[in-house]
Amino acid sequence: MSKQIVWRFSVATRRMTFLFFVIGPLCCQAAAAQTAPPESREDQAAENVFKNIQAFKGVRAGDLQGAMSFIASSLNVDCDYCHEQDFSKDEKKEKSRAREMIRMVRQINEESFRGKNTVNCFTCHQGHADPIALAPIVPPPPRAPKGEATIAEKPAGPPLPSVEEVLGRYVQALGGQAALDGVKSRIVRTTRLNGGNPESITMMYQKVPGKVLLARESPSYSLWVGFDGTRAWAQDSLKSYWGLLNTPQRNAILRDSEIYQGSRVKSQYSNVKLTRTEKIGDENTYVVSGTSPEGTCEDFYFDVQTGLLLRRHIEEQTILGRFQIRADFEDYREIGGVQTPFVVRWSSPGGAWGTRTSIKVLEVLQNQPINDEKFESPPAK
Repeated sequence: MSKQIVWRFSVATRRMTFLFFVIGPLCCQAAAAQTAPPESREDQAAENVFKNIQAFKGVRAGDLQGAMSFIASSLNVDCDYCHEQDFSKDEKKEKSRAREMIRMVRQINEESFRGKNTVNCFTCHQGHADPIALAPIVPPPPRAPKGEATIAEKPAGPPLPSVEEVLGRYVQALGGQAALDGVKSRIVRTTRLNGGNPESITMMYQKVPGKVLLARESPSYSLWVGFDGTRAWAQDSLKSYWGLLNTPQRNAILRDSEIYQGSRVKSQYSNVKLTRTEKIGDENTYVVSGTSPEGTCEDFYFDVQTGLLLRRHIEEQTILGRFQIRADFEDYREIGGVQTPFVVRWSSPGGAWGTRTSIKVLEVLQNQPINDEKFESPPAK
């Protein structure tokens, strides 16, 4: 991107627009091949798309954003800790030091752990800009008095239900399979839950089977991310690198193609099993775990009482290690016979750059006519 573009639009403006669409966690090469053409910018080497790439030469351009988010969350910093407004410049010593650390970590893993991402930024930094050199003093657990009988193990509770029972109850809690099958399209208008411009609105268009478009438009800058059922794409009004479809975006837009959260689990996820029960606040949940077609590891938390989905935990595999993202669903309301969460709270370690902002739903329209062309390619500007 040229200097004129960089200075004309502040990092903050583009960042807050971009945040809404990015999430997470990196898909396998087979999945990438299904959703991006071979010669796309995303599949090129990072140094052919971005300026002044050194430590990450040879890395897919689409995988660079996941690495940046991982570093930011591990140190609990933002982009400007290492970067100037023009990201290609090398004016900050922290940027040079980061390159040294990236090379060091990759060398350690290559030489000592057979290339596995065993050691990463968080191993030493643990959410601090400076590495943690001393282990914290943790009080030891209290010892039982001598002669006191060993406390009996807690009796086992009732057996867990099957995955099929939990997912079936979820469908019924949403309104039943017939009601869900009756939703052929949906238009959702949302805004940020807290802070930001209250007039900044994002539109999501969904159409069965598996088509989706996220659009955030303003007079100064707009961003579109879409999936037409076969190909995922991204574009911004400047046709800059901020509109490049990175891997977390691709994974996120495929999740957004679900007409309701988790609708692909039963038919498309692998290694699906009910792993445990866990409390979220005062609510008990059943946790169903599985691996998405994009290669993300996910946990779904279903309320034991209502059957509704309360939380979705996602682990994206970046080139440096796994990156966690979490969505909490609240304020379910009935729209056309189907329960829909009107509040979605997104969170990640340290609130790292690269994750979505929490939203509230302003309006839901179901079964409105939407032309297929809307999902097929970036809009002309």
